[in-house]
Amino acid sequence: MTAPPSATIVAVNAAGTLPRRVPRPVMVAETWEQMRALERGWKQLSAVSQPPNPFLSWEWQRAWVETAVPRARPLIAAEAFADGSLAGLLALQRVRRRGLVQIEFLGQGSDADDLDCLLHPQAPPETAARLLRTATQRGRPDLIHLAGVRPLGAVAHAATAETCAGVHLEGGEWMPYLRLPESFDAFLGAQSANFRAEIRRRRRRLEQAAPEVVLVQATTPQAVSAGMADLFRLHNLRRAQKHSRGLFQAPELRRFHLQAAAALAARGAARLYLLRQHQHAIAALYGLEAGGRFLYFQSGFDPAWTHLSPGTVLLSWAIEDCIRRGLHEFDFLRGKETYKARWTSEGRSGQTLRAACSWRGRTFLRLRDWRQRRAARGTPAGANLQPSGAERDQP
Repeated sequence: MTAPPSATIVAVNAAGTLPRRVPRPVMVAETWEQMRALERGWKQLSAVSQPPNPFLSWEWQRAWVETAVPRARPLIAAEAFADGSLAGLLALQRVRRRGLVQIEFLGQGSDADDLDCLLHPQAPPETAARLLRTATQRGRPDLIHLAGVRPLGAVAHAATAETCAGVHLEGGEWMPYLRLPESFDAFLGAQSANFRAEIRRRRRRLEQAAPEVVLVQATTPQAVSAGMADLFRLHNLRRAQKHSRGLFQAPELRRFHLQAAAALAARGAARLYLLRQHQHAIAALYGLEAGGRFLYFQSGFDPAWTHLSPGTVLLSWAIEDCIRRGLHEFDFLRGKETYKARWTSEGRSGQTLRAACSWRGRTFLRLRDWRQRRAARGTPAGANLQPSGAERDQP
């Protein structure tokens, strides 16, 4: 059988391992047109890079560049093998915040987690360090600020190389996850009697009080796009009840998530769970899937239904569905919210990488460290010690 022209044929050597493939020099994409030229290779690399992560996918990153942050300039370092297929890709963005040029992950600010470099299984071990070094040289930043770094990943390892002076690899937010057993009954059986009784009671109470409420799963691009409006509304309603700002308040973030969700749904990587009463959604839960994991991204419910616990009921049904479909992990992503701790005690800590690449960057990090030490001693820093503002860097 003849292989298609796009296929890469690799022979296993006598030792039973894949031979090392020598990559070409690193290339950097800094415009949408240059980024667009990487689409095919990006998708192929995402399919083989481990562990799979939809936040690093072409679909997620394209939506971010097209909709969310027009002030951020792509800075994407990529390295190809001799046959043209990609060995590695590091998607970054170059932004200016209060006079400091910073390099961040592309999509930083979208609430993406577990971010890293995409690497082919046959990429040389130093690939990530080369990509980070090249991007830093091209971007000429004052600071590197990478939030949501995958613990013990390629970027975290590359940060120990001579990228810049003063590398800070800090602990990030807690990321709880739930290992999924073979059945939901087995999951409940491993929990406390009080927890089991509570979940069953809340399900039964909702079913008895509102038997017309049905569970709907949106998986196609059209259904997911239609359901996202319900997610936006319900999430913002719930946050308003808590007197906080919802993730989907900003129009540009709504456009971004709408485009990203539809694109990921087209390849079976996005799913939206909805509780509906007569076509009116009262609760929504949105997540992404990759490598047998469900990444629980956001949710919301109508505060008028609080007495019937629609959020808890929907979460329990989503977990049960993931078990039924054979997934092995339900990832709650970042955050130490109390309700997450009721479902699981397991988790991992994300990381944040900061590195100074200029005297401005070094001054900022020294001042930041000094302020943190002063705050830890319980002495408030004076208003005149406010840094340049790059610390307040959420889009």
